[in-house]
Amino acid sequence: MSGIEITRDANGVATVWLSNPGRLNALSNRMIHGLKAAMDELAADGACRVAVLRGKDGVFCAGRDLKDLGALQDAPPAEIDAMYDALEAMHWSVQNFPKPLIAAVERYALGIATMIVAWTDISIAEQSVKFGFPEVRKGITPYGAIPTLRRVMKLRAMMDLILSGRTIEAPEAREYGLVSRVVAPGTLEASLAGVVEELLAGKPGALEKIKRFALDSETLSQREAAAFATRLAKAGTGDPEAKSGIGGFLKS
Repeated sequence: MSGIEITRDANGVATVWLSNPGRLNALSNRMIHGLKAAMDELAADGACRVAVLRGKDGVFCAGRDLKDLGALQDAPPAEIDAMYDALEAMHWSVQNFPKPLIAAVERYALGIATMIVAWTDISIAEQSVKFGFPEVRKGITPYGAIPTLRRVMKLRAMMDLILSGRTIEAPEAREYGLVSRVVAPGTLEASLAGVVEELLAGKPGALEKIKRFALDSETLSQREAAAFATRLAKAGTGDPEAKSGIGGFLKS
């Protein structure tokens, strides 16, 4: 049965696993609800410092589960509304997750999985991972992809990718800003461990403030964002975490 699993380690790292056995972890209705619930649970968990999104059995996610999507085509309007509202709620729970969020991507990240990768803070993908929106070739309009990709891609590159329905591999996805880091086959685990170590070296409060400010300033002009940053810096002066960190540095 499809679903979402959470595993935790002693360092405060939680891994959220996408699982849909036999269907390349395609995102089912059940997984949409489960992913939102998992991200909300970890957002409120003080012991969680970093979260990782990845797929079971060496595959990230092959996109939306077409079995569930097909059933939705003839569903009553109320059911359609509820499912798309759930998708939007899941989107915001992932994109607005208050702690560092990593995507560890293997083999496929198609359709909505490309979007999920774009919602994370740091994405690490093996070289041969396939990204893209082939659903246009099935007559499906990827409406949600457009506002997501506009955050990270130039318009012409985005239109090329979505209109053509072609798939691209991780190096090209990195050029477009969809992927942070591309790694050689067999090195994903070591690369992921290195990124997690870097994030755990940061102070939890500072990391959360960086995320909050980055999200809050997205819709501001450069001048507005700079003024907002100044106000926050003034208000944060004397923060105990910062005072401790500065004091420790000065004594070293």
